[in-house]
Amino acid sequence: MPRKKKTTKKEVKPKVLTRFERARLIGARALQLSMGAKPKVEVTGSIDPIDIATLELKENLIPLKVKRIGEE
Repeated sequence: MPRKKKTTKKEVKPKVLTRFERARLIGARALQLSMGAKPKVEVTGSIDPIDIATLELKENLIPLKVKRIGEE
């Protein structure tokens, strides 16, 4: 009796950031900003680096990527 090949299905995951990924991105970018990196959004007045990083993430301008295990 011939064996059947098992097909492996890739789990389709949404392209939405999890709360953990969002927190990691904001934290990493806020650290860069506090060390002197230039913001990618227009900043008026004195504003916290975390707020700037959050604005960059909302406008999809944050210069960081998320690499998930199992994705190419």
